[in-house]
Amino acid sequence: MPTQLVADRSPRRLRAPVQTRPRSVHLGAVALALALAGCGGNRLVRVENDLLNQQLQVALDELGECQQGGGRQDYAPTVTLDVIQAWLERAGYGPVERSDQGVLYSAIEGQNTDFRLTAQLFPAQGVLFLAATDYLRLEDATSSRAMVLLLTQLAALNYDLLLGKFQLNPRSGDISLSVELKLDDGLGFATFDAALDQLVRNADARYPELVRAAGGGRL
Repeated sequence: MPTQLVADRSPRRLRAPVQTRPRSVHLGAVALALALAGCGGNRLVRVENDLLNQQLQVALDELGECQQGGGRQDYAPTVTLDVIQAWLERAGYGPVERSDQGVLYSAIEGQNTDFRLTAQLFPAQGVLFLAATDYLRLEDATSSRAMVLLLTQLAALNYDLLLGKFQLNPRSGDISLSVELKLDDGLGFATFDAALDQLVRNADARYPELVRAAGGGRL
């Protein structure tokens, strides 16, 4: 009996080291590999974050340069006479004269008539007033009938025009074509330039119709 007990124990002692030792080595290697992989992954993430931060900073710097350079040129959050004068000259309407009352003038030579482009700023109302002045007068009508025809033609044109309206000064009799630009959120050069272009083109293009009406001609 004692001999059988020894024989029964020996296989268990031999198998036990074979089963437990590889497990301990295997688990340790896996743990080490996971630790190394985790460490390398964290380093890779940090490098990628650093690169992204650098690219973001470059983009922000370029945006700042754009706002400080071209942004000021194409958009004015606060509109002043100096800005309007510079934009008039940039748009090709120079030379620009400035009166003591703060009104800007530029001479326009059209295909049908010559007139003055006038720009006046009203800061309290937040409005930029642009007008074609020295354009036509009510007294240019040759008769009372012609005056009625002229006023009728002005009303008809105002109905058709999408941008700008003809105005009659009741005291002086001056007739002008004007447009008002709201400045609540500043003003962009593209909007300013487009409004000027339409104003000047409409004033020149509509002049023959008004002259014909002022002469008593048919509308």
